[in-house]
Amino acid sequence: MNSLSNFFYPKAICIPGASTKEKSIGYELLKTIKAYGYKGKVFPVNPKAEDILGYKCYHAIEEINDAIDLAIVVVPKQFAEPTVESLLKKNVKSIILITAGFKEIGKEGEALEKRILNKIKTTGARMVGPNCMGVINTLDEIKLNATFVAERPEIGAIGFLSQSGALGAAVLNSLRETDIKFAHFISVGNKADINENDILNFWQNDNNIKTITCYLESFVNGEEFVVPFIRGEISKPIIVLKAGKTESGMKAASSHTGALSSNDKIIDALLKQFGIIRAEDLNELFNTAKGFESFPLPKGKRIAVITNAGGPAILCIDKIEKEGLKLATFSDETMKKLKEIVNSEGSVANPVDLLPGGNPEIYKRVNEIVINDESVDAVISIFVEPVMVPPFEVIESVYSIDSKKPILQVAMPLPEFWSKYRNESLKKLPLFRNPEDPAEILSNMYFYMKQKKKLQENRAQYVEAIEKKESNNNGLPAGFLSHEQLYKICSEYKLPIVKQNLIKPEELKNYEAENYPLVIKGINKNVVHKSELDAVKLNIKSKEEFLLKAREIEDSFAKNNLFVDEFLIQPFITIKHELLIGGFRDPSFGPVIMFGSGGKYVEVFDDTSIRSCYLCDTDIDEMIDETKIGKILKGVRGEMPVNIKALKEIIKSCTTMMAENQNIAEFDLNPLILGVDNIFYAVDVRIKIY
Repeated sequence: MNSLSNFFYPKAICIPGASTKEKSIGYELLKTIKAYGYKGKVFPVNPKAEDILGYKCYHAIEEINDAIDLAIVVVPKQFAEPTVESLLKKNVKSIILITAGFKEIGKEGEALEKRILNKIKTTGARMVGPNCMGVINTLDEIKLNATFVAERPEIGAIGFLSQSGALGAAVLNSLRETDIKFAHFISVGNKADINENDILNFWQNDNNIKTITCYLESFVNGEEFVVPFIRGEISKPIIVLKAGKTESGMKAASSHTGALSSNDKIIDALLKQFGIIRAEDLNELFNTAKGFESFPLPKGKRIAVITNAGGPAILCIDKIEKEGLKLATFSDETMKKLKEIVNSEGSVANPVDLLPGGNPEIYKRVNEIVINDESVDAVISIFVEPVMVPPFEVIESVYSIDSKKPILQVAMPLPEFWSKYRNESLKKLPLFRNPEDPAEILSNMYFYMKQKKKLQENRAQYVEAIEKKESNNNGLPAGFLSHEQLYKICSEYKLPIVKQNLIKPEELKNYEAENYPLVIKGINKNVVHKSELDAVKLNIKSKEEFLLKAREIEDSFAKNNLFVDEFLIQPFITIKHELLIGGFRDPSFGPVIMFGSGGKYVEVFDDTSIRSCYLCDTDIDEMIDETKIGKILKGVRGEMPVNIKALKEIIKSCTTMMAENQNIAEFDLNPLILGVDNIFYAVDVRIKIY
């Protein structure tokens, strides 16, 4: 942790590649460090300069006699490797490699990056970058802006990690407009060594950080990212803006699960499962962080809206409902008190409409009455500036209320207001410019609180699930399992695989079924979805029909230049519902489970829900509830609910199978049939082994 601490709390920094040339990175970085008021020692390194910007310059790293806590390397790419070697000989344990031109440009750059990283690792040092923008610590005892962005960020309690240097720069350049205040900023670039998992752990243990924000384009190790949340090692709110919502991260589509999954669907589901807020854009990312930094958490979803204008209030209410919150219903006592204050032509129902004449005194009193109603969990107060009421006094009066519930204000004033508010406001609490923003923030804050409680209450189940992650040497061969192997592993995990027989084509004539009706399926190792070749025949009621349908399957295979290896014979089950339970081992996030509507139209319906296999009973309940088929199974239109407990046990057994067998790449129970007898039958199971 000390080497990570030195990235944000260094007492002495060295800058190989410092330059006398204005507008160069080596010059601008040093200029920014000086201008921001860094409190420690600074050692610029340049073989041709004696001093830069008033700092004594060293011709080589070896000339520096003092200990160096942090090196910020801005030398050209061809000098990066020998520079790092010199720093390691000097026993520097924390290095930021700003220089670009590594794996982001191709194989040659990737090879150079690997060589540098290997040298870093052999000495126990840590490296940020390459191809990054540096770090910032706004705290008074450090005052370090080691970037080439000249903005002067204000002190806050937000940690901001950006994988993109350019996006980080854009955020920093907009600070005066957005009023974002943070404690730490880090640009991680190529993430050759230090990545989001390291910084997440570090910031969790840093008391100066209250809320963690991340812009990410990829997860180095998604499973390592979420496990600390599962174990309860991360308690601070974290908000992630994840770019790249494509399906390219999911290559395996040989099963229905693979086809229905995408890397983004998995990320979305798992972040939600473990209480990590996912923002859709930068506005939501930092507005939510401001919410955590500045306001108490809402204890429920009941929101009151106070406004002086109808249109913004309607937009706000639409967003409240879209975000899963709801308008509070005021008590009779609250309505009575409001009627004494609010203009008779206004409204005392929720939303409360004060009309344009709502002044600072009225705004304050109405907010106080509403926030004290036991049926209200939070208030959104909207002010659109009319000619007769100055906005500054209204905003200040509302934010002077001492409340244990959150009151968020939307201000829609003339442009000159903002400068006055920044300079003269006593509390300087965040103001929001769009009437939709507060609902988004409150929804995220409530989600965090609710999911954190779920994780705490189910910690034992989660830890038990993680500890199943021991490689079970099942001795199964790579590829899709044979039906004999399937039957064995399904029996081991008590999956309800239906009774079945396998026969060779030449054995058809002599086969005598115990009972009719039955089902016959053609098997070929190269055929994944049998229905596409018309290789599944149902409800066969006689030996004559059995032989006829078998010949039809053989003919269908022959038209596609295939032949039937074996025929699978199963009893015919009258179907009430077709379900899907599938599993997939994501290359980053590990084993995931999917539940939803099954059958041959599964991709068309796309009625599925995903979770990590490291789950609890509540997660399984949520999976079922999130799907249309789940709602049907629980009983609609007078239908009796099915045996949900049995369904949950099957899902739980599947997650255990995935967790305990690290060589299972994917599996499908599709369809998992619910028969008219209300019993579950797995009639088609596929399991693929790495």
